[in-house]
Amino acid sequence: MNSPESLSQVRHRFIKEGGVLGSGWVIGGLCFVALSGVALWLLSFSVGAQMTVLLHTFFGLVIVIPLALWQLSHWLATRKAPRSFRKICAYTGFWLLIASCATGLIVTLQALLALRVQGIWDRLHLWSGILALPFLAYHFYPACSPKTIPAHASLMIDPSPARRRMWTKAAAISLALTFVLLAATLAYRGPAFDSYEPETTYRSASAGGPFSPGFATTNTGKPVSPEVLANSASCGASGCHFMIYQEWLASAHHWSAEDQFFQAVRTATTDVQGLAATEKCAACHEPVSLLAGYKDPALGTAAPGYRQGDSCLVCHGVRHVDARGIGSYEIGVPKPYVYEYSDNPYASAVAHFLIRAYPRQHDSDYDLKLVRLAESCAPCHKEWDVLDKKIGPVQVETQYDDWRRGKWNTDADTSKRLRCQQCHMYYATANVVSKADPYDLKIGLGQRYRNHYFAAGNQFMPDQIGAPDATGQRERVNQWLQGEKDAPEISRVWPNGPIVALDIQAPASVQPGADVAIRIVLSNRKIGHSFPTGPLNIGRAWIEMQVLDSDGREIFHSGKLDPQNHIEAGSFILKPFAITTDGHEIIMPDLWHPKGPQFRPAILPGQLEEFGYQVPVPLGVQGPLRVTARLRYRKANQFFMDSVYTDVHREAPVTDISSEQVSVGIAARAGARSVQPGKSGDP
Repeated sequence: MNSPESLSQVRHRFIKEGGVLGSGWVIGGLCFVALSGVALWLLSFSVGAQMTVLLHTFFGLVIVIPLALWQLSHWLATRKAPRSFRKICAYTGFWLLIASCATGLIVTLQALLALRVQGIWDRLHLWSGILALPFLAYHFYPACSPKTIPAHASLMIDPSPARRRMWTKAAAISLALTFVLLAATLAYRGPAFDSYEPETTYRSASAGGPFSPGFATTNTGKPVSPEVLANSASCGASGCHFMIYQEWLASAHHWSAEDQFFQAVRTATTDVQGLAATEKCAACHEPVSLLAGYKDPALGTAAPGYRQGDSCLVCHGVRHVDARGIGSYEIGVPKPYVYEYSDNPYASAVAHFLIRAYPRQHDSDYDLKLVRLAESCAPCHKEWDVLDKKIGPVQVETQYDDWRRGKWNTDADTSKRLRCQQCHMYYATANVVSKADPYDLKIGLGQRYRNHYFAAGNQFMPDQIGAPDATGQRERVNQWLQGEKDAPEISRVWPNGPIVALDIQAPASVQPGADVAIRIVLSNRKIGHSFPTGPLNIGRAWIEMQVLDSDGREIFHSGKLDPQNHIEAGSFILKPFAITTDGHEIIMPDLWHPKGPQFRPAILPGQLEEFGYQVPVPLGVQGPLRVTARLRYRKANQFFMDSVYTDVHREAPVTDISSEQVSVGIAARAGARSVQPGKSGDP
């Protein structure tokens, strides 16, 4: 039999309510933690719920050691008691409580250390805690009577007065902590986003809603504070999306509003056609400004969110899209976490902890299901305009419709289909797990994630505006155009080599004094949309073809640049063409080029285009002839460059996408041996 002296001294202090480790304090704190945990399970997202997370976490950490000491002393004092249903409930509740505490510590450490909070630990923490409650409640319920008190209990201190004192103190502690929670909730003063209105009434040439004539809108139908949608830095600073944020900084999505080509075109169009013609541009180039109610193009760089472009929150906050284009999307205004928009780094750290530890609302506001679909690109990569009332709507940007109708979306073998994200957001790999994206870790991609460089065809603007990692982005664009970037996940259907292949077709030999027929075949093998693409009359892709004799003397040259950096007249130039919304081509005067060039429409996905040359071969020429051709590309032609940069001469860099070289023999005179021609690699 146990004697009073054999009772644990620590246990004795708990029963007597002595010291700060008294059972009333511990049970009071435990009750608050348990009830706040259940409340979090039931409450909707709010300031109160977030404060509950913070206090639940804080006091859960505070009572871990006292609870462990109390449980240990309690077990030492009662472990030899006869087995009973109450004792079985005590052990069951104890082990469930231990599991809840352990998993709670794991979740807290992951959230504090900016690691991915694994859902399994969060769920185990919740359900082990909930399941422990009925067992512990039954164990604590004072059901003992003199007839049922075990014989050895006479040696123990009478529990009734102690329990009353314990529960009174526990209730007081739990109630006091509840008042602390209420006070913290009422004292919090966050940004008044719900009552936001643009500071000034800006000019608008269009009727309709606050975002017309484009189709962009918010789920409330009202302007939203620019601070909400311009908070991209928070995505990278939190430690959750660090790599993606750094890549986005270098991308054209980031500087879509700063793009000097865009600003120049919008200004020129506004001067000629008025505000109504360009207000819609902001839906894709300056969505932060537009959705904040600032849609006057004359604001220029003064518009809020100007340096955010297509921010992280704009793309990932989209809830609905359609294929009309011109910003045909609906943004779901995210609900802010407490201190999320604070400039204080410590307060901001609290917000980031909450996002990781209590991600329910964050996951809902930034659901990734839609942005993984090609349809999410349609609002901004499809544009039409009414250039002529007789013609009707004219499609200017055709990328999405090209893909929708093209081989990469219509192949009978669905395993050979590709969507926009697979190509332009090919997988990258984080060098350490801590920099991997939590969402991609969650779906089993490990350290792989979708890159956010969006490297495509603009190798000029990053350097021009001094964008972050401008040199790296320019190199990525060139690698993309020349097919040097390997994307293993789609290599099974993607051919090797440049995005547009070039092939020279020429006869084996030619008679001196005759014309040699040379054909250049371009095939759009890898692009999901037409090549070239983008705004009409700006970009330039052309063929440069040269024929030299065996001594290196030039016989023919087409497609060279003159001293003013213009493509010489008579060259073969590819350019996108305007179409009606029914798909009919519209022939319009070329505003940016003199008469003379031979235009060919852009090459659609999976298709090819042939270009024929008749080259006169001089008498007495020494063979074999060396024929070289290359497909050249620059983001802007020189006429456009000169119209944008009037103060100083600037030239857009040229990328040689693909090239080839062949030999053409000179037919031998009677009794002479001919020189055998052949192809060689890139010049």
